[in-house]
Amino acid sequence: MLVSIRLKKLWVFPFLLIAAVVLNPALANESKSLSENVAGPLLEAFELLEEEQDREALDKLNRLMERQRDRMTPFDKASVLQIRGSAHVNMENYDEGLNDFARALEMRALPSEQNSRLRYNLAQLYFVTERYEESIEFFNRWLAEDDTEADHNTYFMLAGAYYNLDRFEESLEPIDLAIEKSKEPTRRYYDLKNVILNELEMTDARIELMKEMITIWTDELSLWRQLSSLYLDQGKELESFGVLESAYLSGLIESSDDIRMLAQFYSSFNNPHRGAKLIETELERGNLERDVDNLELLSQLWSQAREHRKAIPVLRDAARLADTGDLSYRLGQSLLADERNEEAQRAFESAIDKGDMDESRLAQVWVLLGTARFNQAGPGDVEIRRTADEAFAQAERFAATRPQAREWREYITAINDTERRQAQLEQEQSERMAEAERDRRIQACRAMQIAGRELTEECREALGETADGPPDAGD
Repeated sequence: MLVSIRLKKLWVFPFLLIAAVVLNPALANESKSLSENVAGPLLEAFELLEEEQDREALDKLNRLMERQRDRMTPFDKASVLQIRGSAHVNMENYDEGLNDFARALEMRALPSEQNSRLRYNLAQLYFVTERYEESIEFFNRWLAEDDTEADHNTYFMLAGAYYNLDRFEESLEPIDLAIEKSKEPTRRYYDLKNVILNELEMTDARIELMKEMITIWTDELSLWRQLSSLYLDQGKELESFGVLESAYLSGLIESSDDIRMLAQFYSSFNNPHRGAKLIETELERGNLERDVDNLELLSQLWSQAREHRKAIPVLRDAARLADTGDLSYRLGQSLLADERNEEAQRAFESAIDKGDMDESRLAQVWVLLGTARFNQAGPGDVEIRRTADEAFAQAERFAATRPQAREWREYITAINDTERRQAQLEQEQSERMAEAERDRRIQACRAMQIAGRELTEECREALGETADGPPDAGD
C-alpha cells in the first residue's frame, strides 16, 4: 500500500498582508517591505491565482522576476518565489514549486510565520513527490515550532511518510492523531492504521480497530470478512463464525465463497442441518450455482445430519454433473448402506465408466460393485453371482483389495458348490421317492388283481409296465 495524496491548496502569503504592506509600509518592519515596482504586479498575480487563472499568474510572475531581477530586495524576491511556487503547485508542477519554496526559505527574508508556512508547504510537496525522508524532516520541524495549527491531514501525511519508509512503529502515533483530530471518521485514515497494525503484527489491536470500523461502516462487507479472518488466524473459530453469521443475517453476504464458508462453520459446530438449509436456501435464491461443488457440499451436510434420504438425491445430481467417478462412488456407498443394491450397482458401474479415480478408489469400487450384485442374488441365482464374481475378480488384481476379493470369490464358489450338491441330493431323493411310490402302486394293483377286482386303467398300465420291465425281486 503506497500512501499518496493530491494537493488541493497550499498556504501562501496572504493577500491582505501584501495589501497592507503596499498601502502602508509603516505597518511592516522596514526589512520586510515590498518595493513599489514589485508590490503591484505581485498583487495582480495573487488575484489571478484567486481566480484560478494559474497560467496567467505564472506568466506575470516570470516576467516580474525577469524584469526586476537585479533590483529586487531579498524580501521582494522571497515573496515572488512563494507566490510563484503556489502557481506551480496549482498546475501540478511540483518540482518547480519545490524549487521556488526552498529558495524562498533559504533566503530567510520572510517573516517567521511565512517561513513556517513554507516549511509546511515543502513537507507536503516532498510527500507528494515521494521524497519521504525530507517530508518527515520538514513536518517535524514545522510541528516543533507550533503544532496548534496541525490538522488531521497533516498527521495523516506524516504517518504515510513513515509508512512508505517501512518505519511502521513511528507511523502509529501520527495516524492515531489523524483519527483523533478528524471531525468525521475518515476511511483512509482507518485503512492506513489497519495496514500499519498488520505490518507490526498487532493482531489484537487490529481486531479492536476492525470492530470499531464495523460500527462506523456497517454495510462494508470487506470489514466483516477481515474481522472474521483475524479471529480465524488466532484460532478463535467460534468468534470468526459469529462475525460471518452476523454479516449474513444483516443481508450483506451473497458471494458463494462466503456462503460455503458459513455452511462449513455450521458443520464444524455440530449444526450440519442448519448448514444444509443455508445451502438449499441460497441455491433457491440463485446466490449459489447448482454445480458439482455446491451439490457435493449439500449432500455431505445432509449426510452429517443423518438425513441420508435427503443426501442421496442431491448426491445423485452431483454425480450426474461430475466428470470423474468419485461422486458416483460416494453415491453407490450411500445407496448400498440404504440397502438399495440395484441402484448402488448402477452408481458403481457409472463410477467405473467415468474413471479418473486413483488406484485405491478403483479397487474399492470393484469390491463394492461385487457386493451390490451379490446382495441381489437369491437361492439358485447363479448368473447374478457370476456377475458378482466377475467384479471381485477385477478387485483381485489390486494388492489392497486382493485378500478381500479372494475371500468373496471363495465364498461364492462355496455357495455354488453347496447348491449343486444340494440339488444333486434333492434329485436323488426325488428319484428314490418316485421309485418307492411306483412300487407302492404296483403292490396295490397286484393285490386288486389277486382279489379278482377289476383293475383300473392306472393299474393296468402299471402292471403292464412291470410285465415289460425286469422281473420283481419276489418273482
